[in-house]
Amino acid sequence: MLSQIDKQILRAHLLPKINKVLGRAPLPGARLAVVGNCQSYGIAYAMKVLAPSAEVDHYSAIGKTIANIDLLGKTLQGYDRVFMQNFPAGIVKGGDYEHLLARLTKVTRMPSMVFAAFQPDLVYLLDATRGDKPLNGPLRAYHSALATFAFRVGLSVREANALFNDNVFATVGYYDIWNASAREFVEENKSYFGFDFSSDLMNWSRRGIFMYSIVHPKPFVLATVARRLLEATQIPIENENFDDYAIDDLARSEIFPVYPEIAARLGVRGGYLFKRGNFHISHGVGEFMTLPQFLAASYAVYKRARPEQIAHQRIDAWLSDQALTGRLVELAKENLAKGATPTL
Repeated sequence: MLSQIDKQILRAHLLPKINKVLGRAPLPGARLAVVGNCQSYGIAYAMKVLAPSAEVDHYSAIGKTIANIDLLGKTLQGYDRVFMQNFPAGIVKGGDYEHLLARLTKVTRMPSMVFAAFQPDLVYLLDATRGDKPLNGPLRAYHSALATFAFRVGLSVREANALFNDNVFATVGYYDIWNASAREFVEENKSYFGFDFSSDLMNWSRRGIFMYSIVHPKPFVLATVARRLLEATQIPIENENFDDYAIDDLARSEIFPVYPEIAARLGVRGGYLFKRGNFHISHGVGEFMTLPQFLAASYAVYKRARPEQIAHQRIDAWLSDQALTGRLVELAKENLAKGATPTL
């Protein structure tokens, strides 16, 4: 089966010939290619809105390709500018991000937006014995550290539910994440990519929650990234109005909630409604889960999993600390006795 990159390579080679036959004039602006992860479509779309005279093509480095790294590199060399996020080996045959980077001359390295302060409980469970293959749960690769801990320590689903309270969040440090996340976000993007997002981070924060998960930003964040990339490469911004044309592509994917207690500390509205991925919105409105439903579905997955599939450095550290483990179990039972088992 052809991947999105395979299809885009075909399009890049065939469309100019088709347009020539049909007498269609090329756009007057630059030819731009955006290569990257799940954020890359939103960045490419924002570039098109900000610079409508440009031709912007998107290459999604997620599904495995038939095309090899040489063909992809040759195709991308035909663009005036390539913007590229890091991607691992195993996506494009014969190479990874570094191999492709070496084949390109007009390329700008593009940052990935990662910010954990809104959803500090979100973790990936990666099986180290199988090349870090992720365990899929009710929200695919997104898992709750507290839910996984509760299962591993032998708590019931209802007791796990009782962990989702202010006293537990304070105990595990979930209220202390913002400053470290902000500092890491700003410093990494500045040192690795040369972009200072410190003022942008403040502007995004004024608009409320700006992440659907730790790796899925809202459209206005990606529009800022697109603008900064265009400015850095001296591609003119022709249209200042992005919001009226925004497409919320990543909202189709899973949405991990901002827990109410954490949200209150950040001055935003939170909840315990978990959204499952729905990439075919014309077929239905999708599925949502309350916290008890999410926990029950997670437990069902963990019961079938091998121990190495539900290992995680943070959870392992909690379990290795007998005092902390004892305190969390105690809080779960106390909260349950008080009826402190949130739903939404």
